[in-house]
Amino acid sequence: MSETISLSATRHGLPLGSAFNLRDFGGYATAEGRCVKRGVLYRSGTMALLTDADAEQLRSFGIKAICDFRRGNERTAEPTHWHGAEVDYFCRDYTESSGLLGEILKRDGATAEDMRATMIALYRDIPVDHAESYRAMFARIAEGRVPLLINCSAGKDRTGVGAALVLAALGVPRATIVQDYLLTNDHADWEWLLAQRNTLVARMRQARAETLRPLLVADAAYLDSLFAALDERHGGVDGYLADVLGVDAAARDAMRGMLLD
Repeated sequence: MSETISLSATRHGLPLGSAFNLRDFGGYATAEGRCVKRGVLYRSGTMALLTDADAEQLRSFGIKAICDFRRGNERTAEPTHWHGAEVDYFCRDYTESSGLLGEILKRDGATAEDMRATMIALYRDIPVDHAESYRAMFARIAEGRVPLLINCSAGKDRTGVGAALVLAALGVPRATIVQDYLLTNDHADWEWLLAQRNTLVARMRQARAETLRPLLVADAAYLDSLFAALDERHGGVDGYLADVLGVDAAARDAMRGMLLD
């Protein structure tokens, strides 16, 4: 049996200098005392800035499928090129869940409190807006296409919810799921990433850093908002998994047989 790893940034992070918020989200103990395997579940932000050496190392992980949760314009601006045709690459085009956040970013009088409230509200929308992507993610796991990597631009919000759902389906306690989510605050080097970009967020970082801060952090209140929405709408995460994503008890048992030691 694999050793259950601690919730430390150094044990989850991967030694790729040009990756952003890339880490293994295995190694956690489940409520039943089993352990999520390492080397089968990865999460990341943008991978467009990988050096050739880092790309080669990432290929050595043997990843079989990628679920890229970004919009089409995000993928065009920062394409993912490190993998070959042998990797099952999922993506889709959509427009949901960005408008309110975009308006806050453009509003001169917006405060940090406004931004944080917007993020809390966003996490109630993510499981609705991205259900199709999460169904695709679980379908690839069910088909044995692991190791699997899930990513978005920052590897925090869309990816954070995806990782939370996978860990919940595997029986990892909620407190541990939240701690994994918070590791973004140790791994995401925003100064480095935004220096590579000329975007609204990058420009706002220079002029209104405090207002922008709630957008760039992993806050436990955000994930609490997600779980509260699932409790209200589906009676909990298990109800959402079964009713919306088609991941019922039998599917979860099969996942656990595949991904747990």
